[in-house]
Amino acid sequence: MPAIKRSDCLVFFFKDGNLRCKNYLTAVEVETTPLLVSVLEKMDRWRSRQAVEQLLSDYSSASVQRTLRRLTAHTLVVEKGSAQARQEATLAPWAVWGTDASFFHFATKEDLYRTVKSELRLNRKMLKEAPQPPLVKRYAGARCVALPRPGAGLRSEFPRVLLSRRTHRRFGPGSISLEQLSLLLRLTWGVTGFLHWPGLGRLLVKTSPSGGARHPLEVYVWSLKADGVPRGLYHYRGDRHRLELLCEGATGDRMAELCARQRWVRDCSALFVMTAVFPRVMWRYRFSRAYRTVLLEAGHFCQTFCLVATWLGLAPFCTAALSDQKIESELGIDGASESVLYAAGVGPKVPGFPSSRSKSPKAES
Repeated sequence: MPAIKRSDCLVFFFKDGNLRCKNYLTAVEVETTPLLVSVLEKMDRWRSRQAVEQLLSDYSSASVQRTLRRLTAHTLVVEKGSAQARQEATLAPWAVWGTDASFFHFATKEDLYRTVKSELRLNRKMLKEAPQPPLVKRYAGARCVALPRPGAGLRSEFPRVLLSRRTHRRFGPGSISLEQLSLLLRLTWGVTGFLHWPGLGRLLVKTSPSGGARHPLEVYVWSLKADGVPRGLYHYRGDRHRLELLCEGATGDRMAELCARQRWVRDCSALFVMTAVFPRVMWRYRFSRAYRTVLLEAGHFCQTFCLVATWLGLAPFCTAALSDQKIESELGIDGASESVLYAAGVGPKVPGFPSSRSKSPKAES
């Protein structure tokens, strides 16, 4: 039988007064005891089951083997050469950022989303359980400085784009043009220049900031209704401003499935999924806080995307409700050195929806 050892992805914590153990890579969580901790403590390296049995000589052979089978079934113990062992091996680079970053990243990759049959019913249920937290923070009694109301400046194009940005869930008929797709990619993820970094040489510049100019983000495009771009899955080569075809064919139903079964996604024209190539950041920043900068960067780029789409008169959206593992499988990435973070999409506006290029919208209160 193959050698075994404890999983490298275990976290212990108390919940409702009970000690629990979670494998954050497999999402398996079980109630446990301090005795099990002492058993797993002895399984820090690959050993045969007989060798483990000898280390636990205070227990009967049948009891030890029965426990090992249960621990293996719950992924707390891993067999050498198994799929789980191979998957855990891909996590080696994450040692740079320690357990705190790896636990958060992989524990939140689970597909926890379920189709909500009635959002109204769900909202009523939540309001019945507890009122919403205050939407605005106030400091009672604090001295205030009145600010002048924005004037003519709001009538210029940039404020109009900012004030027109909305998240869309419905799209108009037709497709987006090749020029619109090109501008979305170029102005969001395209390389716009280079800078010289002392000791590192030439680094990339894009329209959104990146910590240390590491630019870990990559973007993949599912083209569904884009003129001049056949249905399929593409990778955007930002330094050459071109799309690289990875797989022909794309369907709205598949895109919705990848976005945690949000059915409205199937009606968009193109879906843009951002991934992060973590070693680009790990190489330079070897502390867990650097993981935050990667997440922040995805937000920077997504807002740029939404503003560019709004400027183009299109209907953008963004979503973090993703089936990470399905997307990573489709992209052929391992989910560890390169992993899915965020998605955005776009389609034509519903006819009659206000456009940022028509007239200046009123400032919202």
